[in-house]
Amino acid sequence: MKKFFYICSFLVALVAMCSCGNKDNGIYPFKEETKYLTVRLQGSDKWSIINIDNGDIVAKNAISGEPSAVHEDMFYVYDNETARINYYNVADCSKPVNSKPYCSATSFNGGYAVACLPGEDLQVIDKNCATVKKLPPSINTASLFLGDLAMVKDDMGLSGFIDTKGDTVIGPHLGLANAFLFDDAALVSESQVADTTAVSSLVVINKKGEKLFDFDSDKYMPINRYFINGTLKVMLIKDKKIAYLDKKGQETTDTLALPKKIAQAGYRDVKHIGNDRYMVIKGDRMGLVDSNNDTLINTMYDGIINITPSRFIVAQDSVMTIVDEKGKPVGNAKFVDFIDSNNFEEAAGRGYVNTGKVAATILQLFDKDAVFNARKGATLMEINQVVGVNPENYVGATDLSGPLPPLIFTYHFDREIASLTATTPSTNDSVPAAATTAQSSAQFNYNAVVKGVTLQFPVRECKPGTEEEILQIISQQMGKKGFGINDDGTFTSDDGCVVVMGYEKGIFLLNYYFDNSNVKPLQRVSRTN
Repeated sequence: MKKFFYICSFLVALVAMCSCGNKDNGIYPFKEETKYLTVRLQGSDKWSIINIDNGDIVAKNAISGEPSAVHEDMFYVYDNETARINYYNVADCSKPVNSKPYCSATSFNGGYAVACLPGEDLQVIDKNCATVKKLPPSINTASLFLGDLAMVKDDMGLSGFIDTKGDTVIGPHLGLANAFLFDDAALVSESQVADTTAVSSLVVINKKGEKLFDFDSDKYMPINRYFINGTLKVMLIKDKKIAYLDKKGQETTDTLALPKKIAQAGYRDVKHIGNDRYMVIKGDRMGLVDSNNDTLINTMYDGIINITPSRFIVAQDSVMTIVDEKGKPVGNAKFVDFIDSNNFEEAAGRGYVNTGKVAATILQLFDKDAVFNARKGATLMEINQVVGVNPENYVGATDLSGPLPPLIFTYHFDREIASLTATTPSTNDSVPAAATTAQSSAQFNYNAVVKGVTLQFPVRECKPGTEEEILQIISQQMGKKGFGINDDGTFTSDDGCVVVMGYEKGIFLLNYYFDNSNVKPLQRVSRTN
């Protein structure tokens, strides 16, 4: 646990370091500095809130669900049972600010957030949870506000930006977009293909959508996604050297270059966090120094994360506390988990799905004799889903799951798919490499036969009845797929394959069986919210 926390802490710190410096340097993504920290106190399974100025616990064990970070005195809580979200003010953690629960939401920044009611379109809200403006139905997702703009995506996956009034500033026509996170310039793609990875169409724009310069993809490869202190970090493709571009596309100096005393100090790793301070790693311990390499926080901790320019979380043996910029304790609260107040990648999703498209997508995944790359009698080797996977993780398991966004699928086999006593498989070319490279006695049973497949589609963010609507649309199309309906509502093909549908807890379920000997009914449990 200690090693795991240390690694995770430093990775998080590397992100946080870019977002928690002096706001005058333009590298702080939130308009107001964090005043509170959401934590899970040592020995508790609930969440509390700490005032980081003095370390006082202002709400002890007051939150049962999954909370967000606190920004501008506001936070939200996700209820796992209902899949609904409520906003709260730190002044009263017992009463929601909103009158109706949301199905998705972002944190507040600059007085505004994006949220969505079940079955409705996204909307911009103020800190009273009053609707500022509803977004068009074509908008599928929206990020939190960064630099007074939220990045939105439409049904085609193209990106654009809206302001805090909910008005479109840059229409969704960008194939790839990065937020105006620390600056008023952003790296985007003008390609009409959503989420393109091609760099040939990259340009840099301002907040009005005006082009600042064409990114020369033959000469540079972007290293950072965002402009920081007016520069974008890139690599010179020819020389494999680091360079920095200004907002005119011209090479310039590194505004965050390490001071000589720190660069030559022999640290294992170092990162600037603003205010001429640097997080450092010496051996397996972390600390904080200034630009003269004078110690601010002793290099003695398993992990350090800056939550504001003057407050830090430090960890020893998986227990965390808060200290100031000189390492002096702030309060005496000890906690084992916290919510990252520098998370700027939140996004809210629309409160409904196109049930016709969802049904069509699911229908494409199976036929009268096959489902998702598997046919009757198919073995683990034939479906080829374990290349590069450690068999030790599946010893004794008869199921193999994986994501198929937004679907989740699970293969069911007639026996264990991995065991400690299996015969070592052949090393010919037809056997995946994982079979011969595993560093243990565990081996996959590649002759395990697929019995069937489960497809899951979560619709908890949608209004009640969405599951039944999907089920009915699929049912009406089953005849075209070669299936006939049975008296119990299941479907059987001429090849003997059986489809069973149901839903529970906001998840639509479809089970596909290769024969009727293992068929089990699925419940249809409706929701009320």
